[in-house]
Amino acid sequence: MRSTDWEKENIHHIALWMPNWLGDVVFALPAVQGIRKVFPEARFTALARRPADDFLIHHPAFDSVLPIPYGSSEGALASLQFGRTLRKYRFDLSILFPNAIRTALLSRLSGSRLRLGYGTEWRGCLLTHPVDAIDSRSMHAVEYYYRLAETLGAPALERSFESVLTDDDVFRQKTMLAEKGIGDTPCLVAVQPGASKAEKRWHAERFGELCRRLAQEQDAQFVFLGSQAEAGLIDEVRALCPPEKCVALTGLPLHEVLGVIKNCRFLVANDSGIMNLAAMVGTPVVAIFGPGNVLTTDPVIAPEKKEIVTKKFPCSPCRHRFFEECEPSPNNKPYCIEDIQVEEVMQAVQRLLQRV
Repeated sequence: MRSTDWEKENIHHIALWMPNWLGDVVFALPAVQGIRKVFPEARFTALARRPADDFLIHHPAFDSVLPIPYGSSEGALASLQFGRTLRKYRFDLSILFPNAIRTALLSRLSGSRLRLGYGTEWRGCLLTHPVDAIDSRSMHAVEYYYRLAETLGAPALERSFESVLTDDDVFRQKTMLAEKGIGDTPCLVAVQPGASKAEKRWHAERFGELCRRLAQEQDAQFVFLGSQAEAGLIDEVRALCPPEKCVALTGLPLHEVLGVIKNCRFLVANDSGIMNLAAMVGTPVVAIFGPGNVLTTDPVIAPEKKEIVTKKFPCSPCRHRFFEECEPSPNNKPYCIEDIQVEEVMQAVQRLLQRV
């Protein structure tokens, strides 16, 4: 259904149900920006899981952000109550980026008059405007989400992001790093050794060896980033690095993480949400892809600003049925991540540094 089919003059408040995973939230932002061009006067409210809500409130496309309750402590009754509390916002249109039935049900309970999303998982009856489902593995996630924007009449896709940072945001984090004795170098490197699943994480000791070599060859300093739950993993990597050249910043709000990353020359990370956040703010990326799908989740940044280190196996792209469709290495990791060596990542860093 094209934009001419919508009663645009009667759409004043739009709910944008953001994807569940942090990287997918980033991939959906070009669609949000495209939809904003269709409805420039409407109020946009993002509904997002924590911690994504922390930086979305700074995105110029959104007027407000509502955190979605999620987790083992949030049962069916809590979800129903949350859906009903949304009625007070009087949404005229809801756009559903996640394909979950739960999202469609919550949107229906919110009383939103119009509800658009992919008609997957038998949820078409909960949507007023279901969009024909396609295989999400057949295209990049940015394109997949943008199809919903095109349904509303958005112009051609622009693979770019509006800024969520001000100069003051970046300067505050630069000052914080200086107070910790870090940043007085042309080669400040952000390192994120974590990932959503253990099978996607490159070995901690290999991250440590990479940092040791970069310290020797590039006089690099390091900022280790991750959640509070990843503090132990980060300590493993830090133990292998010159202590005077590194600092760990775990558990920071995402908006502050973005300011830190913006101060860095580049980021080295596993396939993760932080990888995509770095690309969003324009910081060059060296991405280590094990059991990921580069076709669908390649970081959205200019080609000269990224290096992807990955291995091709017969089971690629991975469906994350770990050790059902592949054999574990002696370290209990998939071979697609196990076989990536320090030298390969070091060469990727060197290629990137020749360009940025």
